[in-house]
Amino acid sequence: MQPNHIQVPLKNLRPGHEAPNHPGNARVTGREEGIAELAAHIQIRGKIDDLLVYDDGVPEIYFVANGNRSLQALRMMYGDNSEQLVDCKLTTAERAFEDSLAVAVTAKKFHPVDEFEAFAKLRDQHGKTEEEIGQQYGMTAREVQQALALGGSLSPQVRDLWRAGRIKTEVVHALPLAGEHADQDKLLKKLNPDGNYEHLSAWQIKRELKIDQAGRLVEFVGVEAYTKAGGKVTLDLFGADHKVSNAKLAKRLADEKLERECIALVEAGWSFALPRDVISNARGYSTINVPRAELSAQERLELTQIEAVLPEEELYGDEVPFGTMTGKQRAAYLRRRQILQDLEQRPFTAEMKAKSGCSVAIDEDGLLEISFGWVKQEEKAAVSRAARARAAAAACDDEDDDGEATPAAAKPKAESKEISNALRERLEASLISATKDAVLAALDTDLLKSPLAQVLARLVCSQINVNGASIHIYSHGVKDKLPAMREALPAELFNKAIAKHFDATDYFSNAPKPLVVKAIAETINPDEARKAAAGSKAELAKFAIANVGKSGWLPKELRTPHYAVGAPVAKAKAAPPAKPQTTAAAVRKAKAERETKRVANAQKRVAKAVAKKTPKRKR
Repeated sequence: MQPNHIQVPLKNLRPGHEAPNHPGNARVTGREEGIAELAAHIQIRGKIDDLLVYDDGVPEIYFVANGNRSLQALRMMYGDNSEQLVDCKLTTAERAFEDSLAVAVTAKKFHPVDEFEAFAKLRDQHGKTEEEIGQQYGMTAREVQQALALGGSLSPQVRDLWRAGRIKTEVVHALPLAGEHADQDKLLKKLNPDGNYEHLSAWQIKRELKIDQAGRLVEFVGVEAYTKAGGKVTLDLFGADHKVSNAKLAKRLADEKLERECIALVEAGWSFALPRDVISNARGYSTINVPRAELSAQERLELTQIEAVLPEEELYGDEVPFGTMTGKQRAAYLRRRQILQDLEQRPFTAEMKAKSGCSVAIDEDGLLEISFGWVKQEEKAAVSRAARARAAAAACDDEDDDGEATPAAAKPKAESKEISNALRERLEASLISATKDAVLAALDTDLLKSPLAQVLARLVCSQINVNGASIHIYSHGVKDKLPAMREALPAELFNKAIAKHFDATDYFSNAPKPLVVKAIAETINPDEARKAAAGSKAELAKFAIANVGKSGWLPKELRTPHYAVGAPVAKAKAAPPAKPQTTAAAVRKAKAERETKRVANAQKRVAKAVAKKTPKRKR
């Protein structure tokens, strides 16, 4: 049957999946995606295809079998109750679902090359500006630049290779950095004279072009600020590895911006804020463990919505690079990042901030990365006590549904036998840190005596980064093999490492009472455990810290095949007699003193800048 052409007022159209008798919309996923962009396109170009509609027995109402996203876009433009007439084709209710499915299945999406070449033609042959293309197709300025780079700036030879599947997308994204078409083709031939490009990587392209981390510094500073200061840049439109003319200028501008960020953190109440490389190279700084704050209901909801926007992970679980995300995805990613950063600093009270500080760094995407809770050694005990007190106060702050404090006579709740998620994460961080330390210690044993084994062990450890309770393992292969590594390590090495990283004070101060009692029973005896349990939680924790903490006992989260209850902690070897200071030792000492002085000077600069920005009080 050939559908009839009709015009229907917008207010009388409904999505096909709302039809009462014959739901006629085969699309389920992505019904609401890209509606604003589609509305912008219709506003400029007009509606291209008619909606496919049918009568499902509701008076004056037609349901849409194909074109439901266009219906949503038209409603956005004119309103749900608009009298605007919409061109439609009429089908039957019985055919509606199959018609919707047929259109969706038979529609063939452009190959990316064809799509990007089409955008280049809009600019080069139809005279469209980048701004006009962005408005018409609902694209951000960056997305338009990416499309034009791949459709016009990319060598025709590379485009043909991409069409044929003979070159990786990541390589295609990197090649415009090489310059003109001829330069791109010449670079490919140099790297692979035999014409086999399937295994070529973006890293090889950037290495050949001598692109280093200065590009990330320019991304952090801002391309406009860098060029205004006299630098020249070839943009990496799919990342932050820009090709820059003056690396020293990029470093200076980045250092200046980092210092401004440090000033802002000090003004926000932190005792100090320093670049991460300054803190890492200095002595006397470490991080403290604080109870992790919980997400609010609103934050959990927002994060769920954000995850639906972000792209799915690539093969092997690797995240899609930030630079290749769409504008909407990039905004969602940055918002998620902000929520998690706010969550990380939330447990710190004003008192704790006044005794601790932050480190700042620039990540691989050219974004500011802040780590909270760094302390000088002399302040660590005080801040840790404040953190434990805050956690204890939060645990005791039990309120009823009306918001009033629970009466003392009220029936107490049953003691939990599960540790908190925050404590669990801190224990996991301790376990991974101990694994890394034990592997490094094994370098001095016969276990890893071959040069290859030594190189591989150091490579594995370089993939593991633990900062407080924050764990970053950059290889899924390494992460999956950690249990096997622990089992393969000698018991003496691993038990010594885990004893070093287990924080008994943190554990017994925050673990539920039944678990503390059980630990005492396992280590001493059940009678002592019952006696200790008769006291308060604070008294019980104090007893456990004093009598169990150094016994070699470990919670189940830290136990490995090497564990034995009450295993003695390996004693530190006596220090060898002091030797006369050598020239090398003197050099190391002088270097350490210079680093200490560098940290002090950096703090003075931040403090001086804060003082300048703080208005003096009038007498």
